[in-house]
Amino acid sequence: MVRNVIVAGKGIAFGKEAGQELPAAEIQRVFRPEQMDQDSKFIGQTFENIDADVLSLTQELVQMVQDKFKNVLFNDSHFLALADHLSYALKRSGSADYPENLRWEVQKTYPQEYELALDSLYLIEKRTGIRLPKSELTFLTYHYVDAQNNSEGTIQSAKLAELTNRAIEIVQYHYQLILDQNSANYVRFVTHLRFFILRQLHQGSEEVPKVDPQLLAIVKENYKKAFQGAQKVGKMLIEIMGCQVSEEELFYLTLHIDRVTRRQ
Repeated sequence: MVRNVIVAGKGIAFGKEAGQELPAAEIQRVFRPEQMDQDSKFIGQTFENIDADVLSLTQELVQMVQDKFKNVLFNDSHFLALADHLSYALKRSGSADYPENLRWEVQKTYPQEYELALDSLYLIEKRTGIRLPKSELTFLTYHYVDAQNNSEGTIQSAKLAELTNRAIEIVQYHYQLILDQNSANYVRFVTHLRFFILRQLHQGSEEVPKVDPQLLAIVKENYKKAFQGAQKVGKMLIEIMGCQVSEEELFYLTLHIDRVTRRQ
């Protein structure tokens, strides 16, 4: 019984004619429709919209990532998600770059994956002649992080990045402003946020210094808006993580929020 399969590999079809046998050594990935479960039926449809050159380029990117992270293996869904995104990005390459406020935090949270995303943009331009906008760095980084989601440490890093970004969005919305990501105060604020959130993830393992109740009362009164912002961040963590955020935590977070917004 003859069954159709889809294969991918660098330059695998170069110089070949229809019906010609492909050397097994050149095949880097095989997609077998009969192995796809109900949730993966989109794979066949996805191939219809992706050029063969894009698939070959995707395989190069995947190989680059797997060479860097020896324990990473892109499954079919990860591979096609990246190929589909790359195909769309190349098609809209003439569009202007758009604001993307998470790039700094993504770079700090996933430095190795971000460096690979940078290398990917260079490789993409070298292979296609198309220079993709810098906003693609974040998306490529997340694709590479997602392919590693088998490790507990990576899952925690992803959770930390998600909660940090949510906290930043809450503060920006609360003050109706966009924080300057290039400022030293922003760096200090994000650093404090990350350790603050990590303490909630591992509640009880580390306690912040106690604060005099009178000092806490003064801060609540004199920094009302910042304290309200800290309360909103605390409420978000309580709802998502079910943790308890102490008044000492809110006290220090209030001071950081006030500094990063006051000097904006």
